[in-house]
Amino acid sequence: MVHYTYDSRLIEIRENQNETDVTFTFALKTEEMRNRLKQIRSLFEENRDYTDALFYSHEDGTYEVIVRHDARLSFLLQAFRFRFLETLSWKEQT
Repeated sequence: MVHYTYDSRLIEIRENQNETDVTFTFALKTEEMRNRLKQIRSLFEENRDYTDALFYSHEDGTYEVIVRHDARLSFLLQAFRFRFLETLSWKEQT
């Protein structure tokens, strides 16, 4: 299982899983974090797999990203790469 941490002064993350995908809801607290999310979005929009991660913005200022289960690790790696996440590690399931 992949475990991650983030700076709660910059972002809030909620993650909900179902059978086919994972939904991440982000409340971004700085313009820099919005720019980082745009970089992640651009990366996924440029690849040939159009359904691996779907990005939505909401009127209340939150963002939602629906990620297929098989693309979750790739999404988290890119989030870590663009410093959206502070740590990313493997954690044994108990």
